[in-house]
Amino acid sequence: MEKLIYCKLFANIVTERLSISIDDKTKKMLDEIKNKKNKSTSEIIRELISLGYELIKTDVDTESIQTWIDYLAKRQHMILDIEHWRVIFSEIEKIHDNNFWKHMEEIGLSHAFQYKMKGLDTVDKILRYVERANWYEIKEEGNGVYTLILNDLKIKKFVRVFLEKVFEGQKINARIAEGFGKLIVCVGK
Repeated sequence: MEKLIYCKLFANIVTERLSISIDDKTKKMLDEIKNKKNKSTSEIIRELISLGYELIKTDVDTESIQTWIDYLAKRQHMILDIEHWRVIFSEIEKIHDNNFWKHMEEIGLSHAFQYKMKGLDTVDKILRYVERANWYEIKEEGNGVYTLILNDLKIKKFVRVFLEKVFEGQKINARIAEGFGKLIVCVGK
């Protein structure tokens, strides 16, 4: 009876040997992961395949994932539910204190420097990086014109002030015009 249960338990487990070729750089990365996680090559590869599978199921591009890691890993950004975001911005909309907007300008200028250090030094690169924070969705119009479809009407001034100061801080010639529920960014105009 014991042997029968043992056979039934393990009868569905199929192991397939896999042989792959990797270059020196990939080998170094694999060795670093193995040492850091204290796991075998097989365990690491299985985990990476599982992770890759989950990522492919979500249909999210690698660049977005890298941006989200950059945003979150250093704890300089946070995840915020869209409902919290909307409540906060419904209150911000009521603020008529120039001090608040001066702080926003300073934040935009400091981000100009941070973005430059990351290689984000064109309107396109900056807009696409910030897009991954889910403030807006970009519709590229061509000829250096981008329409930013905002996720909420109340964030228009917030996004405009921030981006204007990022562009100013990097001496990028770009103009931002407001539309209903959107911002239009024109490069060199």
